[in-house]
Amino acid sequence: MAPKHKPHRYAKDTTTRTEISDYMSPSVISVGSDSTIQETAKFMHEKNIGSVLIKENDEYVGIVTETDLSRKVLGGGLDPKTTRVDAVMTPQPLFTLDCHQPVTDANVFMAQKKIRHLPVTENDKIVGVISVKDLVAFFANPRLR
Repeated sequence: MAPKHKPHRYAKDTTTRTEISDYMSPSVISVGSDSTIQETAKFMHEKNIGSVLIKENDEYVGIVTETDLSRKVLGGGLDPKTTRVDAVMTPQPLFTLDCHQPVTDANVFMAQKKIRHLPVTENDKIVGVISVKDLVAFFANPRLR
């Protein structure tokens, strides 16, 4: 049976599988900062993802998560058809970690910052995202802890 998580292309040593790159989602999925909440939520649903980076020109300027959508939009009574996603995003500076750091660092960092989705970088460029769901895959395997 093939492993559920395929090592990321930035992974150095796939036998130890302890770097963030081994567990992160290696694709960077984003929407434009002028997208509406409704468009963003529909896009996230179609891609089956819990967060999306917000892009303006060629730069990532923020992140929006499912929690942002429920708390800021629904809880705030905002109209998802007319409200732009940049009105509810968590803006820069984004919290990030390098893809070659130990996955346990991501767990500690995310717990300290109380976040569930973390952009991952290599040479200061975002190359993926790691989520709490990805951390569960790591901690579910006792041989890797």
